[in-house]
Amino acid sequence: MARGEKRPVTVHTIAKHVGVSPSAVSTVLANRHEERRLAPATVEKIRAAVRELGYVPNIAARRLRAHDPEVHHHELGILTSFEAPVFLVSRVLRQVQRLADARTGAGRRYSISIEMFHAGRLRAMPGLLNASRFNGVIVTNTVPEDDAFLAGTTLPYAVVVLGRRLPNYCCVLDTPGEIGRKAAEILLKGDCRSPVVLTPALLTQSTAERAEAFCATVRAETGREAARVAALGFTPANGAEALRAHLGAGRRCDGLYAVTDSLALGAYQAIKDAGRRIPKDIAVVGVGDHEHADFFDPPLTCVGPSNDTIVEQVVTQLFYLMTHRRVKPVEIFVPPSVVRRASA
Repeated sequence: MARGEKRPVTVHTIAKHVGVSPSAVSTVLANRHEERRLAPATVEKIRAAVRELGYVPNIAARRLRAHDPEVHHHELGILTSFEAPVFLVSRVLRQVQRLADARTGAGRRYSISIEMFHAGRLRAMPGLLNASRFNGVIVTNTVPEDDAFLAGTTLPYAVVVLGRRLPNYCCVLDTPGEIGRKAAEILLKGDCRSPVVLTPALLTQSTAERAEAFCATVRAETGREAARVAALGFTPANGAEALRAHLGAGRRCDGLYAVTDSLALGAYQAIKDAGRRIPKDIAVVGVGDHEHADFFDPPLTCVGPSNDTIVEQVVTQLFYLMTHRRVKPVEIFVPPSVVRRASA
C-alpha cells in the first residue's frame, strides 16, 4: 500500500477530492448547508465523497475538554422518535447503560444520551451531521421517510440501526416475518376464526412487517383475510378507541394480535367494555413482552424480539464499529421469543 493511502481522511482531503473549499465540507458535516445556502448538487457530491473515502471524524477536541486528559470520553446517542412508546426507549437505554458500564475502565468513560425527533423528521434534527457530536449512535423507531433519508446519507460516526433493515448500515433486528407468523399460529391453534390485527396508522418497518406476516399466515392457513384495525397512535388510549369502534360496528373478532403491547393494553379495555372475556371470547397476543405484561388481567401472551439479546448485539456491534474503519455492513437477525400466558 502506498504511504499516502495510510493517511487519515480529513476535511481537506474531501475538499480536494470534490473541488470545493474545506469550509464547504465542514458546513455539510455540521448539517448547516441549508442555512448557508450551499447548492444541493454540491451537498450531494460532498456526502458521496464522505462515503467513498471512508471519512471518520476526529473528536480529539471533545476529549481534550474532559477533566482528566488521561481519560477518553466516548459520547453515545440513542436516536428515537417522540412517537415511540416510552417504555421501549427506556428499556433500550437501561440495557445500553449496563453494557457501557461493563466496558468502563480507568482510562475510558461513556456518556449516553437520548436524542429525539418527530417521526418522519429525522433529517431536521439539529446537529445530526455534526462530526464531533457523537462517537456512535443507535438509531431506532424510524418511519419510511426517515429510512429513506438514512439510506441516502452517511452519518459521520459509527451507527447501528435497531429493528429495521437499511442498506449501507449495520442492522440488528428480529428474524423477518417470524413475529407475525408465530402470533397468527397461536391464535389459529386456539380455534380463532375471525382474527384481527391492531396496528398504529403510522407504521414503522417493524410494525408493517409484523402485520403483513400475520395476515399472510392467516391467509395461507384459512384462505380468509384477517381484519385490520388502525389506531391513530401507539398509546393504550389509541388502541382502545380503535378496537371499540370495530366491535361497536358489529364486526367479528375472536382473536386479536396487537403489534405493540401498549396497543394491547388499550384493547383489553375495549374488550371488557364490550362485555367480552379474555380469552374465552377474544384471545389476545401482544408484541415485545412489556415489563408489566404479567400484570395485565389476564396476563398477556407475547411474541417478540428477545430484547436483551438484541440490545447486547447492537452494543457489541457499535463498539466494534467505533474501533474499526471501513467495516462492511452486516445484518444480524435474532429469533423471536414466545411467552405464553393466560390471554391466549
